[in-house]
Amino acid sequence: MPGKKNLSVLPKFMPNKSNFLNFDKEIATSIGLNEAIVLQLLKTEGKHGKIFLTNKLSFINEKEIQRVLKKLLKLKLIEETSKDIFSFKSKNEIVKPERKQNISKGYLPSNNILKEAKSLGVTEDFIKIKLPEFRIYWSDRKDKSFSWDYKFLKYLLKEWRAEEEKLNKASKIKPIQKNWKPSKEALQILEHAEIDEKFIVDALPEFILYWSERNTASDSWNSKFLNHIKNQWVRYQNLISMVKKPSRMNKDWSPSEDCFDVLSLAKINKSFAVSQIPEFKLYWLETKEMRNCWNSKFIQHVKFRWKAKHGNAKNVLSRLKDHEWAINFKN
Repeated sequence: MPGKKNLSVLPKFMPNKSNFLNFDKEIATSIGLNEAIVLQLLKTEGKHGKIFLTNKLSFINEKEIQRVLKKLLKLKLIEETSKDIFSFKSKNEIVKPERKQNISKGYLPSNNILKEAKSLGVTEDFIKIKLPEFRIYWSDRKDKSFSWDYKFLKYLLKEWRAEEEKLNKASKIKPIQKNWKPSKEALQILEHAEIDEKFIVDALPEFILYWSERNTASDSWNSKFLNHIKNQWVRYQNLISMVKKPSRMNKDWSPSEDCFDVLSLAKINKSFAVSQIPEFKLYWLETKEMRNCWNSKFIQHVKFRWKAKHGNAKNVLSRLKDHEWAINFKN
């Protein structure tokens, strides 16, 4: 008949039964898919070496099989009978019941599970904390399982890894050190942003001092430094863009908001800066001198007055160079 395909010439995609691999879904959920496959293979095929496993499980690379075997040995689900020869540990205390069961109100993990958890670094106190949570959670859900031991081990390891990550992060949260320096990666980011290297170097002491005095702890000093430099670079560029031809001071002049932002970084409050405006304007109105950028000159003036009034600010201000915030120009 027209359009009828000759099925005899079609490739046979039906897999050979011998190519099927069985594994326990509950075990796969608890300790991993590859682990469940290798464990089942050793259980059904008897003891074998890594070469056999690599050939039989060609879809899993050798390195992964090595990792799986190491994990199964740690869990004491298999044993190494001789060099690189492994077999299923038949006398395993973790026995699966014939059918799924609800978790019992007084569920306690087997001694074997407790040993395995401890061998993987989980502390006894942590197990005691997590066990009631585990029981309550699964009791409320009313789910059933073939092995609550496997499920508890999986839960415990997941929670322990999360706790380790939390502790690891906490150990990295520290106050900034006096000799702190940005990482190479951070400097490369600033370089790609076309920020002047001298500007970065000159801004570093102020950044360290600012956070040292606040005694703030962080695990992301590089990120804070990047944000600080980028923000100040934008303000610096804004000041440059305001440069005009030399002009005299006029009665209506007032500093830009960028000036106050820059001064605040030197811990000079706005009220003090504002209080300096009348004196600054009067002096320069009388001199009738010409300047390219009165904002830059005002920043210098305020810093000088602040330094004179606050002797303890000497160390702070000595670290700040005017070209960080303003344009180089002749006094």
